Amino acid sequence: MNWLRHWKVVLALCGLFVLGAATGSVITLKVVKRVIEARTNPERMSQNLLGEYERRLKLTPEQIGKIRPILQRTGREMWELRTEMSGRTFQAIRLSHEEIAAELTPEQREEFTRLNREMRERQRPQGPPGMKGGPPFKGAGPFSLPAPKDTPKAEENSK
Repeated sequence: MNWLRHWKVVLALCGLFVLGAATGSVITLKVVKRVIEARTNPERMSQNLLGEYERRLKLTPEQIGKIRPILQRTGREMWELRTEMSGRTFQAIRLSHEEIAAELTPEQREEFTRLNREMRERQRPQGPPGMKGGPPFKGAGPFSLPAPKDTPKAEENSK
């Protein structure tokens, strides 16, 4: 009962704790976002790496001029590989979903479609910096089920 007399102090301490947790969360998210962008942006990656090489290896301006294009080319190649692999990954997942859907009843297929949509929303890719909300997928997205084979497509219906 003694703590009831000090309720204002307890309330202030709780408020201070919540404020500190919120501030720490915001700062952490900003730092993590910046680190991820630096590691996934090919231009920024090559700039950071060149800066580190320049500092640690004490590169001459002539060496910097020769190394910069090498790092830029490598960054572009790595981005292209990442893009290619994500496309192949989506393709493999789509194929597995088609095979699974073929084994399901129509009711199960509907629930499977809803389940995949929910999973897509939870794991929505962010894409490279500057692309808010992920890559601009057209249609239902890379993980959605195709229309059943016996159902006419939307384009055929509009003709």
